[in-house]
Amino acid sequence: ADKARFKAQVTAWAVRLKVCPRQIRIQSMTQKWGSCSTKGYVTFAADLLSETKSFQEYVIVHELLHLRIPNHGRLFRRLIAAHSPQSRNFAKQQAESAYLTLQYRLVNRAPRYPEPCDSIVRPLARVRA
Repeated sequence: ADKARFKAQVTAWAVRLKVCPRQIRIQSMTQKWGSCSTKGYVTFAADLLSETKSFQEYVIVHELLHLRIPNHGRLFRRLIAAHSPQSRNFAKQQAESAYLTLQYRLVNRAPRYPEPCDSIVRPLARVRA
């Protein structure tokens, strides 16, 4: 029921943004809230269903806009801001959440040897950017 309602919400936003995703998927994702492929597949994290409706809408708009604009440039950021007034707060929340999740995984994962230092530094730098 929750998945069907969420997919209906995605479809409503797709109509509003005048985009046509080839497929809407909800699956377990450990690194991000959503993704959009160049072939038009839009995927959302199952955990997103337990977040607030306004945050869900931010992620939905973010991913659907990638069907029109593939990067995070000025036009993309302005469109996000126009459709999701709280986008600045959510972008910060998303980055902080990703950073904390990454920290948790780095601390709690089983060690793999040998492990170069770069594999730890690069993901953290990407989250902060």
